[in-house]
Amino acid sequence: MSHGGGDDEGIDPDFCLTPLLDLVLQMFMFFIINVQFVAEDVNPDVKLARSTSARPIDKPDPNALFLNQRVRTKDFMDRLPPADAKRLEGDRNNSVVLVTGLPPMTLDEAKTWLKDRYELLRKTAKDGEVRTVVHFRPDRDLEFEQMLVLMKHCQTAGFTKLALRAYVIQRGG
Repeated sequence: MSHGGGDDEGIDPDFCLTPLLDLVLQMFMFFIINVQFVAEDVNPDVKLARSTSARPIDKPDPNALFLNQRVRTKDFMDRLPPADAKRLEGDRNNSVVLVTGLPPMTLDEAKTWLKDRYELLRKTAKDGEVRTVVHFRPDRDLEFEQMLVLMKHCQTAGFTKLALRAYVIQRGG
């Protein structure tokens, strides 16, 4: 007993499955793209310090600049391409600056990159004012002095909005 009319052969399965698969694939792509944007902001090599007073980021800021800074360990250096490892080996500082999409940088290289980045942002801003917030994500084992050097480089380049990121520890749980 069919509810659709006079044909007893039923409905073609492709008629029902095609729109459903279309919807599922579109949702799948939506989530893959969004997860990729979130993953670009953080670096899994950096283990943030833990803090009970830290707050999660309220809303994503498309103008934010995330600077990951970690201790230069043998394990980290062994995973780098040989050219990057050789370039970083001669640096006198014990930290590496990581920015998504760029090779690891020494603090001196980061200083130059920050100046160039600030000038580019200033030229492309409608009123010439850079509103970018620089988020520092220091490794929990990083010496405080190393982080201060990177912060000073940001201020020297012209950035005025700085934020420090830490791993949020839930209270009472």
